[in-house]
Amino acid sequence: MWFALLWVVCALALIASFGANWRRMRRIPRLSPPCLPPDPPFISILIPARNEERAIRRCVSGALAQRYPHFEVIVVDDGSTDRTPAILTELAATDSRLRVVPGRPLPPGWVGKCNACQQASDAAIGAWLLFLDADTAPAPDLAAALLCHAQATHGDMVTIFPFLELGSWAERLVLPPFIALIVSIFPFERLAQPDVRPDEVLANGQCIFVRRAAYDAIGGHNAVRGEVLEDVRLGQTLRAAGFSVRGAIGMEYLAVRMYTNAAEVAEGLMKNASAGSRSGGWRSLTGMALLLAQAYGPLMLMAGGLLSGGVAGYAAAGAGLLAWLVGLLFWGTLYRQFYRLSPLYALLWPVGLLMYLFIAGYGIVRVQLGRGVTWKGRRYAG
Repeated sequence: MWFALLWVVCALALIASFGANWRRMRRIPRLSPPCLPPDPPFISILIPARNEERAIRRCVSGALAQRYPHFEVIVVDDGSTDRTPAILTELAATDSRLRVVPGRPLPPGWVGKCNACQQASDAAIGAWLLFLDADTAPAPDLAAALLCHAQATHGDMVTIFPFLELGSWAERLVLPPFIALIVSIFPFERLAQPDVRPDEVLANGQCIFVRRAAYDAIGGHNAVRGEVLEDVRLGQTLRAAGFSVRGAIGMEYLAVRMYTNAAEVAEGLMKNASAGSRSGGWRSLTGMALLLAQAYGPLMLMAGGLLSGGVAGYAAAGAGLLAWLVGLLFWGTLYRQFYRLSPLYALLWPVGLLMYLFIAGYGIVRVQLGRGVTWKGRRYAG
């Protein structure tokens, strides 16, 4: 009897954890609708690019198509060896608002993206800086919506979750659990709270909109020049200096295709794994433990109960089945609402989580052994 009661309590705890996750996600604000003040400030859209021939045209064209009256677009070509420079030259010839800046050599102690972002900001003249990754696709009202949200929420920095495009099987399998881990580590819904601690702050480098005065006050990307997770550290540094960071869901205003195949997924996630585990601290371990419990706890309850047999065993199996069905409903809703994919992908969620854990663990081990990881031709020690 006590055995059955214990397993039923465990199943109810798992179901409650799904409910808590859903409530947290519902509390994350949406990006404000676009609006313009009477005298809109000048915005500099800054794009670091390294070997981005696949995506750079879409990104820059979207940036230039902003329905905003006063802006410039600056792209720093960070030593590209593919057709990125040629594409940028072609685009610059058709629009004077685009400036292409050759990347400077990487100084000692600097990470490549930080170096390119700092160079872009040095060339910018805007009162607000909008940093975009080169694999993003901005909608025409992105800049206006970010400014409106910053003004409405009194934010010195606004960062958003874009719509994540998932094409290959590896992207669809691994990236949703990876995003779920990020959300579990960093309480995105707490960013607007006045008591949010710097270590709780998350900024997404795919889209960072920051007041120039606040950015300069902390020293810009120079303050995080050696960080692989420069976006997170930039937001945390701003918060530690007393500035406000705001977050929102902005799927209608920005899309991103992070990777296109299994090799890119593995290489990209390994790059972030070691730095991410340090940045999240103990929350990284507890967040992963919770995701593993949600994914495999119900299956263990069902298997253990059926093997035990009897009334207690079948009660445990029934409780596990209920928790598993609730999990499928939760994951299926995520796939449908946030990724526009079939809810049936929920059946593969535990597999994707295990694959991410293997990729991240392998990256961490490589860094600990001094071998580092490679991304776009550069080696990162973690």
